Amino acid sequence: MEAVVEQKPQGELAPAIWKNRNFLFLWIAGLCSSFGLAIFMFSEAWYVVEVMGLEASLGLVFIASSVPRVLFMMIGGAVADRFSKNFIMFLSDILRAGVAVALVLWLLFGDVTIWSFVLFALIFGILDAFFWPASGGLLPALVSKEQLTRANSVIQMTSQSSFILGPMLAGAVIALGSYVFAFSMTAALLAIASIAILLIRTSKKKAEGGEQEAASDLFKSIKEGIAYVKESSFLLALILFAVFINLFMVGPLQMGLPLFVKNVLGGNSLDFSYLEGMLAGGMLVGSILIGVLNIQKRRGLLVIAAVGINGLFFTLFSFTNELWQSLALIALLGSTFSIINIPIITAIQATIKEEMLGRVMSLLSMASLGLVPVSFAVTSLFLSVGVDITTIMLVGGGLIVLLSVVIYTKVPGLRNFD
Repeated sequence: MEAVVEQKPQGELAPAIWKNRNFLFLWIAGLCSSFGLAIFMFSEAWYVVEVMGLEASLGLVFIASSVPRVLFMMIGGAVADRFSKNFIMFLSDILRAGVAVALVLWLLFGDVTIWSFVLFALIFGILDAFFWPASGGLLPALVSKEQLTRANSVIQMTSQSSFILGPMLAGAVIALGSYVFAFSMTAALLAIASIAILLIRTSKKKAEGGEQEAASDLFKSIKEGIAYVKESSFLLALILFAVFINLFMVGPLQMGLPLFVKNVLGGNSLDFSYLEGMLAGGMLVGSILIGVLNIQKRRGLLVIAAVGINGLFFTLFSFTNELWQSLALIALLGSTFSIINIPIITAIQATIKEEMLGRVMSLLSMASLGLVPVSFAVTSLFLSVGVDITTIMLVGGGLIVLLSVVIYTKVPGLRNFD
């Protein structure tokens, strides 16, 4: 069974994206949520390192946020398909705002330990697992299919900008004020996001359908989602791309970049920050490009080509030994991430039956997030036995290029997708 295109009734022309009231509130919610989370993550990590002096324990915080996100993601997708996505997003944001307030009060009146931050990270991770499938499933109900690519590019640009500017803002706030003020900003931004979500209006018919389905077994619903994906070569190809990119690139890139700067480029922390900034900047440029072009044809071929070029840029990056070369290639690499991600998300939103959308989005997220710890472990293993980081990057990039060729030749459903 291939992915089914769901025809929506024809009506009046959809308003321009920035005149669409619902999309505007969703964008405001995304802007505030992204900035709030970026400020929270930076402040949390810097507090553990600077105030507590527990650099080695910082990994506990990251594990506490990432593992429950992966474990609960499929449940979050099933819940998103059965209940109001607006309400799930609202509840997630308002609860996270409450967690941030609790942390502020703890900082003011209690004795914060590393386990305090582990607990808060754990709660954030669980709530994320419910927020993102609902968010990905809500957008198609708010904009027309023709506007999905542009809408996704705007959402991606907002998210990427927040993770460039959010840490800078948090650093300035901490330097000029205090950690209490930084975490208070997180709480305020998440509260604003939750209010914006409440102002989004979707059809009552859809909500009633979710209530009728609420009596069905949750785990049966999850199994139906897995079976739906397994029967679609189109969806399996997209998930395979997510798996390979996160397994063979994310670990070597995130873990290996500091080693690459130190051992290959002979650089310092400033050079490392330049590379991180250029990677994020490239992703932002890619999002803008996709949004401006608003590509509606041959999107499957675009994704396959972008994956192949992504692997090629990563391979070429492993050969660089000058900072300017590395900066140019990592910016190009970042741009391909956006060119891959936005059409994939748009393709799923435009073609999957609405009642399956939350589960499909959650499976895609699990394929991405779930392999990141494995990628870290595999990269660490190869480094520990003496394989240098440039070789790991070279092999990872080559495997991604090979995958794009295999998908192009073996999966015509994706190659020919518009």
